[in-house]
Amino acid sequence: MSDQDDEPTALNAAIAAQIYAARIRGAYSIETLAVLARVDPGAIIGLENGAPLIDAGVRNRVMDVLGLRPDGHSSPVRLTDLTLSDTNRQG
Repeated sequence: MSDQDDEPTALNAAIAAQIYAARIRGAYSIETLAVLARVDPGAIIGLENGAPLIDAGVRNRVMDVLGLRPDGHSSPVRLTDLTLSDTNRQG
């Protein structure tokens, strides 16, 4: 039995939780996120369920749309962060 047949690893589970939370926070449906990331909706479901990584490009495109980085940290600026645009206007 290979690792891909086993339960999700801790890393896959952590990434899955981050992707799911970011999708909900951004109010994206699975279908909308799939279109924006140019992936199959099944890939989103697999990522959110902690499925073993099949294609790093798919994961990276999904995480990029959600403003996440593969190292597990949020990008400094996300599309949903409206407070940054207000700080630039002060003066």
